[in-house]
Formats: sequence, structure tokens, C-alpha cells
Amino acid sequence: MKELPESMRVAIYYVPEADDPLWIAGSHWLGWDSETTQTRQRPPIQGLAEASRRASRYGFHATIKAPMPLQGNLDKLIAKLEQQLADTPAFFLPPLQLVQDEGFVALRLSQPCPELHALADACVRNLEPWRRPYTDEEISARSQKLKLPRHREYLERWGYPFVFEEFVFHMTLSDQQPDTRLLTIAKEYFGDIPWRPRRLQSLALACETDPNAPFTLLRRLPLAPATPAPQQNKS
Repeated sequence: MKELPESMRVAIYYVPEADDPLWIAGSHWLGWDSETTQTRQRPPIQGLAEASRRASRYGFHATIKAPMPLQGNLDKLIAKLEQQLADTPAFFLPPLQLVQDEGFVALRLSQPCPELHALADACVRNLEPWRRPYTDEEISARSQKLKLPRHREYLERWGYPFVFEEFVFHMTLSDQQPDTRLLTIAKEYFGDIPWRPRRLQSLALACETDPNAPFTLLRRLPLAPATPAPQQNKS
């Protein structure tokens, strides 16, 4: 793979499998399928396009390694991630639930998931050599709304404030909202889909070709096969 332009950012995302009803519903909600790079027909909800304009550009996802300016060769980054995932068995996620936090409608885990947290922590550390550090000016601009000193420390060290113990799995469905109307609509639209069992069996490499372009998925990278459950002895 060729070297990428300096303006390009890459990220590691969790995205549901392509045949998962959650992926289909989420892509239609945001009006953008980042894997096929095609727009999708949004549900007929008044004001949805405007209410999710910024979220739509990032596509339906949960951040594992936040978008980062790339330094070095992308093929080597992919090889490192493939090596990590080959040693990480696929696992089931807890059911997801719709919430509204600080005005943003999103899907969150209904309970902690240590396997996911360990996977995200490892991605942050292992892929750091391919992240171009932010300049002082970029850090200043990105830290204006941060609330805790630790967040700025993580931004400076890891390029993102919400890593390690600050990591929160979220699949954003809106920009900041003044009320809970959209949350109520989202609960009706998604129904029981977020609660259905789903296994995290791959991560996605996503890219942004320029600062105004929508994110697209370059490829899905599989985890190792899930460890079979131990068989119980019948006596």
C-alpha cells in the first residue's frame, strides 16, 4: 500500500458485521454506509439529517483507537494490528442500550466488558508508533473543552483524552441535542436490535482522506476464533 498523504487520518473502529441488523439500521439512521461508501436512505424523521450531520461523517462505529494523523507506512500498522488480533479470541459484547449523555444520543454497553477494555487499551498502545504527534497549536485547540487535567495529559501522550480508565464504548447517533426528543425516536426506531446477542469478531481500519471527507472503511481485520465453551461432563 502506498504512503498516505499527510492530511489523511486513520482510526480503528468497532463496527457490527455487515449482515448485522444493527449495522444496517445504524447506517440508514446516519445516511452513510462507510463500508460501501454509499449514502443510505434515512428513516422519515423530521430534522434527523441536521441533528446528526457531524456524526454522519464519521459513520456508524465505536472508537477503539481514535482518528490520528498517520506517520510511517500503513502496511506496517496493519501487520501490527493483525498480529495483535490473531492472539485475541472473539468475544460477545454485553447488550447495548440507547442513552443521551451531555446531549449526544448514543449506544452504550449495558454492563462492563473487560475483554473489550483490554482490546482497546492494547490498540492504543500498540499502534502509537504510527500516530503523528499533535503540534502545540493542535493540542491547544483540542483541549479547550476538556474538564480534567488527566484528559489533557492523555491527549498530549496518546492523541486522545478518553483512553484507558477514561475509555467509554459509544456508538454516536447524533450531534448535541437540546432535548430528549431524538432519544425517544431512536428507541422506537432501533427497537430490540441493540439488545440482541452479538460477537465482536473483527475491528475495522477507517480513514479520512481530507478534513472534510467522510470516514470510509479500508478493511475489516478478524480476531482469532472464539474459544469454545468447556463441555460439561454428563454423568
